Amino acid sequence: MKKILAFSGSNSSSSINQALVKYTPKIIDDASVQVNVIDLTEYQAPFYSSDIEQAEGHPENILKLKALIDSYDGFIISLPEHNGSFPAFFKNTIDWLSRTGMKFLGGKPVLLMSTSPGKNGGRTVLEHAAGIFPYLGANIVAKYSLGEFQKNLVDGELINEAEAKLLQDATNKLKAGVREATNVA
Repeated sequence: MKKILAFSGSNSSSSINQALVKYTPKIIDDASVQVNVIDLTEYQAPFYSSDIEQAEGHPENILKLKALIDSYDGFIISLPEHNGSFPAFFKNTIDWLSRTGMKFLGGKPVLLMSTSPGKNGGRTVLEHAAGIFPYLGANIVAKYSLGEFQKNLVDGELINEAEAKLLQDATNKLKAGVREATNVA
């Protein structure tokens, strides 16, 4: 069975990006694919500092997260947009993870997503992340942006049919990427 790890880059308890991540496995209707959603706040670490790294090594939570990442075949990552980039919380997480090995995503397939209350749906953070993630070992197979979150994802369901089709297409690309990557290895 192929395994996909899903999480958002938010540390907000009311994160709409985490809500999108929790919804997405519902449309991956495939018995050969298991999607596990985690809350990245369970892996918090102090702000990265080379002094901390030198004195204390890698935080235990980061090592646990790295081991978890290593055990999966692909990823769904939804990023909130903070001033055109991702939140400091997420940047700190990837800074620490990159210290365990720069390409910590291991060349595995990634579906990058974002959502926001506005029409743009966080597209700016997706473009920013798409430029950075390959350096972290991501094989970005699809991107998906959901604008007007509160209008489109209601009571845990994506009610906009056109958006549902776009998300289905993106998850199909991720599933294909997971199968291809696994067959190559």
